[in-house]
Amino acid sequence: MVRRLRFGASKSPWPGIALPILGCFGGGSLYGWSGLLPAVQTAFAVASAATSMVFSFALASFTIGVLLGPLLLSRISPRFRLTCLAMMAAASLAIAGTASGFGVFVAAYGVGFGFSSGALYSYAVTHASSSAAPNIWVPVSVAAFGLGGMIFGPMYIWLTELGWSLLAVLPAFACLTCVAVAGLFIRSDLLETDLHQTKEAVFIRPNRVIFRLWTIFVTGSCTGLIVLGLASTFMAADAARQATAVLAAATGNTVGRLSATAIAARFGPASGIVGALSVTILALTGLLVVRDFGIVIALLFLIALSYGQVASQTPLFVSRHVPAETFASAFGWVFTGWGVAGMLGPWGGLDGFWRQPAACASPCLAASRFALLASCRSDGFQGLRSRKRIDKSIDKSNL
Repeated sequence: MVRRLRFGASKSPWPGIALPILGCFGGGSLYGWSGLLPAVQTAFAVASAATSMVFSFALASFTIGVLLGPLLLSRISPRFRLTCLAMMAAASLAIAGTASGFGVFVAAYGVGFGFSSGALYSYAVTHASSSAAPNIWVPVSVAAFGLGGMIFGPMYIWLTELGWSLLAVLPAFACLTCVAVAGLFIRSDLLETDLHQTKEAVFIRPNRVIFRLWTIFVTGSCTGLIVLGLASTFMAADAARQATAVLAAATGNTVGRLSATAIAARFGPASGIVGALSVTILALTGLLVVRDFGIVIALLFLIALSYGQVASQTPLFVSRHVPAETFASAFGWVFTGWGVAGMLGPWGGLDGFWRQPAACASPCLAASRFALLASCRSDGFQGLRSRKRIDKSIDKSNL
């Protein structure tokens, strides 16, 4: 009989911290989609518009996973929550890697894996926020998702070159399987934390403030999601250059997420978002005129870094505009903008429209400028720091 290991939270909290982060890392292989894209096109003989659709579906499903994941987990024993999520993600990858038809692949990867990744992401961030050092583990958990794309994306390209085709997803499958198995044998008080919403949490309806924040998130995320999802298509059919583009985008995203906390602490989240969008606009302008491989890679890195900043600063930005008891509901509404950006951005890659950086830059430039303008007009950027004034402005908006 196998003895079940038990780690008390006071003696060894590491299993409860490390396992969700590792699950988030495996789910983050979603951001390595650009590396898997050539294998999908070859396996099913589909155009770039169809493969872009898969990533768009995955991002929309990810959003649903973040929103509905806690509700799903509330029906499962805390002891088995991480295992169930990891098994769901691994099973989705297994079906996608052995899919005989494009429709099956879309359902398994675009819907199943996208949803599972979102639920894993939500689970990891929730547990990190309840740890003894949330200021450390929340950014690490968020960055782990980006790191998954940084590692698995180039790996997908290399394995595809070796003839693995769709089975290139096996490393991510192995990672998630290990998390699922470890979750069965390693118990921690942190892993058994109840994820029910507190009774003090207040559900709110979207209003003018929420819509403004939602708009900033949609337009500010669109460019970064295009770069993360289609980075390899910006390069010629050269595996080394494609892998470099995928690695640069994933690395930039990870660095941006890791540095977001320090930037927010120093300048505030509104200023951090404004700065990130300014860098995006400059990088996009450069893509309109530059063709040199090295410079294009650097610009893709900067765009992804700025996106990582926007993605990590947005929760802090929202918290500055709403009372604490309404944050979960408010951020849930704002986060739906990420799913919309995922649908409108990568799915816009109709038959190579986004293949040239210059063609991609023009509409993204307009979206980023709009997001910058909206951010500059926000209360947070104009210096409204008083919590009393923020609450008062929200009350006037019938929040």
